[in-house]
Amino acid sequence: MKNRLLGRLLLLSLVLLAVSLAGVPTLTVAQDMPRVTDELLASFTSLIESEMAYFHIPGMAAAVVADGEIVYAQGFGVRDLESGAPFTPETRFRIGSTTKSMTSLIVAQLVDEGLLSWDTLVTDILPDFATVDPALTATMTVRDLMSMATSLESDALQGFNWGEWSVSDLLGAVAAQRQAGTYRQHYAYNNEVYALAGYAAVAAAGEVPSLGAYTALMQERVFDPIGMASSIITDDTGQLGDNFAQPHSIPLIDETLTPARTINPPIAVVAPAGGVWSTVEDMGRYLITQMNGGVTPDGQRIVSAESLAETWIPGVTIPADALPLPLENMAYGMGWVTLSYQGIPIRYHDGGWTGYFTQMIVFPDVNVGLILFANSTIGALSNEALAYGFGELLYGLEPQVVEVVHSLYNATRVQIGMARTMIPETTLDAETAAPLLGEYDGGWSVTLRDDSTLWLLQSAWEFQVVSFPAAGENAFLVVNNGAEGTLVIFDMESDPAAMVIQLPDEEARFNKLP
Repeated sequence: MKNRLLGRLLLLSLVLLAVSLAGVPTLTVAQDMPRVTDELLASFTSLIESEMAYFHIPGMAAAVVADGEIVYAQGFGVRDLESGAPFTPETRFRIGSTTKSMTSLIVAQLVDEGLLSWDTLVTDILPDFATVDPALTATMTVRDLMSMATSLESDALQGFNWGEWSVSDLLGAVAAQRQAGTYRQHYAYNNEVYALAGYAAVAAAGEVPSLGAYTALMQERVFDPIGMASSIITDDTGQLGDNFAQPHSIPLIDETLTPARTINPPIAVVAPAGGVWSTVEDMGRYLITQMNGGVTPDGQRIVSAESLAETWIPGVTIPADALPLPLENMAYGMGWVTLSYQGIPIRYHDGGWTGYFTQMIVFPDVNVGLILFANSTIGALSNEALAYGFGELLYGLEPQVVEVVHSLYNATRVQIGMARTMIPETTLDAETAAPLLGEYDGGWSVTLRDDSTLWLLQSAWEFQVVSFPAAGENAFLVVNNGAEGTLVIFDMESDPAAMVIQLPDEEARFNKLP
């Protein structure tokens, strides 16, 4: 979950361009009070349909909240390309990191009840909590767990192991994370640390921290009182009924840009940072509760306005040079990001997981909110175009975000096209593949399938790789399942031989086992 899960971290890591938007002008917000009208919603529907076509998105759903009501909820396209089943407002969808605001809501409820405070030390509530720095361990608070400013940096490949972890394993993974930057000043998005806030909440509520206990707490304190009847935490799609979205990606080697179903690995014990499935109708009810300051659509107060607002307060600054859009004053609170876009104040969080992308956005000065689901790895871009495009429609601004996002996407497609021309074959003969095959550290294995395609496997994860000699001998590119463009190099000259996965800011080396 970069503000997303692991799939977003790996997506097109070889070919994404650094696009500078510093020269994009800031426009003045229109003077008339913005409001949601039938005309605006009709224009927004047209925008959704055009962006879906442009980005080859199989299916989407959208909901708009205004003045305490869901005024728009609609599905588009298909939830699954293989079945052709329609995407509807009732389609369940994995919302990824938008779960984080639900976890901070639970913590806010416990603060109201005096069961903990924002500044309760983590070690007072999770005695086994530790970091690489004893001084940091001794000072970190519950608020810090949700701040993205602990100075601890997650290993981008840890997500491959989430499905096998217990809460104890999660604590152990955080204890091994390296420090980078200054505590409470350095922004470092960290799903594992944030997930611990959910288990701190479980402990404060008097239960033994476990995934089951956190799931029960979410049901009791969020889903049931808000009326989110279709929302659930699970990795078992058999619990979702028939109407749930399948994830998709566009394989790098497919010149037709045809999406294909992608993998849906478990989030498991990291669920407090991204494990919820929901619908746009349920999320509309959730957004109403947030925008009402803790009062549900049925009039029940479930958290004090003061404690809820604490989760919205801007904290650590998110560096501007990482932004793909002309956004200003971007900062992380506790499960919420605040910023301004062309002078419009915004509060939001997005979420992503291997072909699922969600955008949850609030325009607080006009009491309007928006939920977007897109079942494609490219949904990260289409959702940004639609979210800020909706803001432009609402405030009567000259459109610009669509052009900016299209430019980023087009430049990336050019780079992908160039990479594709450097792929001599998509299959590998058995003799060439033989030295690469076998088991590697970290639970990885390399196998040649009957169709002569080479695959990297790790638990529920699987990636096809193709030869990419432009990057050196035994160099390969991942071409599917949300990690398109990731470079993998087999170092067969070392002892032992190793597989090296190249990430944007680091490389991970896995030795071949005897």
